[in-house]
Amino acid sequence: MIPLHERRKALACRNRTAALITIADAVISRYQAAKDRRGLLDYDDLIDKTLVLLGDDRAAWVHYKLDQGIDHLLIDEAQDTSSKQWEIIHLLVAEFFAGAGARSIRRTIFAVGDEKQSIFSFQGAAPHAFAEMRALFQSAHAASGLPFVPLKFKHSFRSGPNVLGAVDEVFARNAIHASVTSDPDGIPPHIALPDAAPGLVEIWETIKPQDKREIEAWDAPFDEVTERSSQARLAAKLASNVKRWIKQGARAGDVLVLVRQRGPLFDAVIRALKEAQIPVAGADRLVLTEHIAVMDLMALADALLLPEDDLALASMLKSPLFGLDDDDLFEIAWQRRGSLRAALRAKAALRPHFAEAAAKLDRFAAWAQELPFAFYARVLGAERGRKRFLARLGHEADDALDEFLNLALDYERRETPSLQGFIAWLRGSETEVKRDMEIRRDEVRVMTVHGAKGLEAPIVVLADTTTVPSGPGQRQARLIPLSRAGLADLPIPFAWAGVRASDTATVSTARERLRREAGDEYRRLLYVAMTRAIDRLIVCGADGERARPEACWWNLVHAALHPLCAVEPADDGDGQVWRYRKVPVPSGVARTHVGQALVAGELPAWLECETPGETPAIVPVSPSSAYEETVIRASTGASRAERAKAMARGVLMHRLLQSLPDIPQGERATAAHRHLARNAADFAASECESMADAVCHLLEDARFAELFLPGSRAEVPIVGRIAGTKGTIAVSGQVDRLVVTDDAVLLADYKTNRPAPESIQDIPDPYVAQLALYRAVLGQLYPDKTIRAALVWTDVPDLMEVPATKLDAALARVTST
Repeated sequence: MIPLHERRKALACRNRTAALITIADAVISRYQAAKDRRGLLDYDDLIDKTLVLLGDDRAAWVHYKLDQGIDHLLIDEAQDTSSKQWEIIHLLVAEFFAGAGARSIRRTIFAVGDEKQSIFSFQGAAPHAFAEMRALFQSAHAASGLPFVPLKFKHSFRSGPNVLGAVDEVFARNAIHASVTSDPDGIPPHIALPDAAPGLVEIWETIKPQDKREIEAWDAPFDEVTERSSQARLAAKLASNVKRWIKQGARAGDVLVLVRQRGPLFDAVIRALKEAQIPVAGADRLVLTEHIAVMDLMALADALLLPEDDLALASMLKSPLFGLDDDDLFEIAWQRRGSLRAALRAKAALRPHFAEAAAKLDRFAAWAQELPFAFYARVLGAERGRKRFLARLGHEADDALDEFLNLALDYERRETPSLQGFIAWLRGSETEVKRDMEIRRDEVRVMTVHGAKGLEAPIVVLADTTTVPSGPGQRQARLIPLSRAGLADLPIPFAWAGVRASDTATVSTARERLRREAGDEYRRLLYVAMTRAIDRLIVCGADGERARPEACWWNLVHAALHPLCAVEPADDGDGQVWRYRKVPVPSGVARTHVGQALVAGELPAWLECETPGETPAIVPVSPSSAYEETVIRASTGASRAERAKAMARGVLMHRLLQSLPDIPQGERATAAHRHLARNAADFAASECESMADAVCHLLEDARFAELFLPGSRAEVPIVGRIAGTKGTIAVSGQVDRLVVTDDAVLLADYKTNRPAPESIQDIPDPYVAQLALYRAVLGQLYPDKTIRAALVWTDVPDLMEVPATKLDAALARVTST
């Protein structure tokens, strides 16, 4: 009887699956035909068609064209790449390892991924494929004699050592780390940056459910948690603690609350934060027609299109657009004999705000004859409707209102526009709005772990920690993929399973595999959630009526950390917490910038020691920046105005000497006068003539010809370090002219002193020291060449080469002071 019973279950499963395939084939065929008629492709179509394009036997020409244009391939978020996407990648880079037939250029593949963070299986992500492709590429590189560099990133640029230590502890057990990595050695210990704050990890006691109270079915909530539920009390506790952290110095934007999925707890946390008047960003995703602002705008249309719709009008009057309250609505509606709209008009004379509401309703009725976008644009703009919504709901309503107007425009492009048609079209769609949570505002963010991928925050709260993924097909029917053994070239077979009791052995095995995979991803999701925290990680949860699942997040974290934690009273006085500190924190500091509570203890020895002196930074010496001014200032009888004019003359002369050598000799005088006419307004014509003549004569003098040889350079930066008796001396400056020949280097600096020195002995010491520093740096760059240094006096003009002995003596003085 048992074999017959198994065959009956198999036959029922086959028939059930065949019926599903029959229906699905008809639906998919019609859907595909509709896309083909409109020329539309969805995301899966793009992947499938790309795979066909690259994998077809006739794709040689496509590969040839692509191969000519692809030298480097970067694969980001590789752990979330699907099997089909990996196949496309493999086809794209096949020629990278073609050996003698490959292009001569070195071509590279750079893949960045972390299988511990693969949490998008519902999008086809295959974390195991990352390790498989790494092995495949490693073999291909080895076979082609190309280097392969596998790297493991152990440093965290986000979290402190206590947060990372908690992650290491939680995922240290073999049964846990096998879920998140294929590496048999497990997860290598995470390393924080040296300057990272220690941080803190707290585990709060779970909120227990209260005794049920008797409640009439009519009064029972249908789709939200009650104020007495454990989830609502957890939300209230979170809100009170966030308020405390803000008072202690944190910002609302420092807090990120993570849940596994949007649901009652998600909504309760947002509601509790709003009630506590804490800035909150609202839901990261929302169905547009479920947003209260959009519901009000749709109710406005209902009330205008059907004046007898009292419920729509009542909702509208209490909305931010009209602002009436329950008492106003009762006064209008009580004992009325006609419609609510007629009652509003009848009582308009009794109260000013009733008259205002009636007049506004009439204006809206007149505007309703317009196109949907124009109508709603006037309601939100001219009537300040947007301002009213934002005042009551916060700026989170902005995204919903913007998307609502965008849909009105989109509808007008697609259909014959009318207000009634737009509302019907809108209700028939389920437009989802995704708010960009990467834009940092000073608001608490509440979002799912999937949505928080890639984000971070100083304080992260894991709130939804006491539930686990529902097992595949516990009671309801479920589509279950079966084993592909022996079916490598065929689509994945599947079965539409019923309740677990009706499973065949094959379906039962597949169901168990799905359960394990869901559990693995559940633990990878925990890894992602914990590593969002920078300074402080809080693990909390709310228990339900049933016992907490053994493998839930709260249990996993508590079991790993509680032996290493200090049990202390909660900051809000409500129960106790377990605090994990791998790295101790000085008790002398009461709070961190994110309101992290520290507990008194023995002061570490280093806190009472003398702080060692800080090594002074090497300040670069800029030889030419101050020396000439120093010399001019020391000139007898030089006033401030004279010094300023001398500096201006020096700048003009330097600019001419820099630029004129590159101009043909016959055009230099004209170019010099043109430059001075534009830039020497403070100089007399005779002075400009003198400067131009001096520069032109200098450039034509045979004594200076060596400075302007082909290949010589003007205004050359000199940067380097030389050893001094008291440490390293950094040199940073700019030499006016530099000539490098086969056996020597000549550097020259232009000086505009008036009068110029007549002998080497009369050269100011700062000038010699300046040349000595330049010469020392260039000597390191050209150790096999003689380094010569000279000064060019532009007033004479004259060139003085400073002897090496004088330069050596000046350098010794500079490096010993």
